[in-house]
Amino acid sequence: MLIKSIRCQVEEQKKDLFSKGQTQWEPLCYEIGFLGQLGGWCEKDPNKAWIIAFWENPSAYQQFMKEVHDRIFLDSGQGKTYSSIDVVFFELEHQPQQMVSLVEKADVLKAEVLDSTLRLSGGEEGIIIANESSINGHPVPSLSDTIQVEEAWRVVPIFPGGK
Repeated sequence: MLIKSIRCQVEEQKKDLFSKGQTQWEPLCYEIGFLGQLGGWCEKDPNKAWIIAFWENPSAYQQFMKEVHDRIFLDSGQGKTYSSIDVVFFELEHQPQQMVSLVEKADVLKAEVLDSTLRLSGGEEGIIIANESSINGHPVPSLSDTIQVEEAWRVVPIFPGGK
């Protein structure tokens, strides 16, 4: 399983536009290999958005990037709403059972990256631990924050496990 961590710095006056753009990623729910996505605003920096996306494997993700990503991104207008973006990938050998519950139900997500390991905790929804992916072309920074999940940003697959 591939986990994509996306962190965007958003100016206060552009937060509503960013949030509206984030809702435009709903078409992800139809993509083969897409397992879910959630995100929200960080507690430590309320102008930092953190989105976590789950994919069956790197091939499914790369296919999405090649065929669909740019269209959704351009249609969303989101590129004009943030001042910086940091994307990091993590991998697990299998899909943990708690991933579905985390994507569908978590209201608050505690996220931590330490020593190239991602730890996601959704309270009662469980914990996911993943290691840095070889896809990354740069070192993974250490960080820790609590994400207040925005319901409108949550994307749950229509066909779990693909079409």
